[in-house]
Amino acid sequence: MNRYKYTLFLAFFIALVLGWSACEDDPGLGNGDSDGDADGDGDSDGDSDGDSDGDSDGDSDGDADKDAGVMEMNCSSCPAVGTSLDNILCALDICDTGIVSDNKVGSAMAFTQQCEIEDTYEAVKRFGDATNGLKPRLNDSYALLATGKANPASGLHSDDCTHYTFVDGLKDPWVKDSQSIYDVVEWSITMTAPAGAKSFRFKYVFFSEEYDDYISSEYNDKFYVILNAPQTTAGKDKVINYTDCRDPYQYYDFTGPDCDTKTGYCCYIAINSALSDCCWYPQNSEHVDDSPALDKCPVDTGEPTDITGTGYECAKDAFNDEDIHGSSTGWVQTSWPIKSNETFTIKFHLHDTRDALWDSEVILDAFEFLVSHEQGTIEVE
Repeated sequence: MNRYKYTLFLAFFIALVLGWSACEDDPGLGNGDSDGDADGDGDSDGDSDGDSDGDSDGDSDGDADKDAGVMEMNCSSCPAVGTSLDNILCALDICDTGIVSDNKVGSAMAFTQQCEIEDTYEAVKRFGDATNGLKPRLNDSYALLATGKANPASGLHSDDCTHYTFVDGLKDPWVKDSQSIYDVVEWSITMTAPAGAKSFRFKYVFFSEEYDDYISSEYNDKFYVILNAPQTTAGKDKVINYTDCRDPYQYYDFTGPDCDTKTGYCCYIAINSALSDCCWYPQNSEHVDDSPALDKCPVDTGEPTDITGTGYECAKDAFNDEDIHGSSTGWVQTSWPIKSNETFTIKFHLHDTRDALWDSEVILDAFEFLVSHEQGTIEVE
């Protein structure tokens, strides 16, 4: 019995010595890992996020922005509010101006009433009321582009910058039944993708006074993002922002192999695209009497974005929907591949369709290059 007790005591003493030695060798002992630090996450970078990049954001890019793969641009000295081309470029968060070789806003037609092309764009800290849902998504401002005045003091968007003669309309090359278009505005930027870039993305909100009156009809103003790159698009123009349609029984822009959405019917960003906030549609709408999609919101996009003070707020019903009302897509994001070091042109294009009334507008923000491949248009919170 005494020999057994002695043996047990000796084993306990040896285990204690070995444990003490291990504690001396591994400062992380006691935190649940053996990586040599004291954070308990199983790596050796000194933070607590479980990766090995030295920041604490949970991704592996080392930039502490919680978003893996963003190639950040320094916007600390950027003039981001005002009406110059430099202002709107910086408001879009393209702050490394060395990559930009051309930046211009123009129109294929002349405005005919109380408006110059310079009135159609502006960099602002916020569009509408200071407490609405349109806070900038990156840095402190964003760019506005409109088929009328971008930020009129009146808050109304129907009468300025309007063509009243319909004989000078252009043709829309991107829809199946070519329509006449008016009040065309294009912001064109030519730039070179940085080394290592595999795609780019940006965030935006499309507004139109044609919500909800003309949903499911051909009367819908368009917002095209047109990419032209020697490798990525073989030097041809390509519209890269499109979604499922709100009601494809009544209206769609294209289908076939280029339409990679869930339904197989695609709509460019306009009032007929699925990513749109509902007002009263389709109750009392003249365009959906025979549609199978007669529920109020054919596609559930969640709670509507608060756009108070923009001049595009929803009307409560069809009988009160006038030119001081409208709606928006809410915040959406388009991403598209690009080649490293490729010089390309991106055009943000707005126009009125089949008439020169009922303005449309877009917020443009948070342009970023990525080291990962991304493609498509999605809703963002």
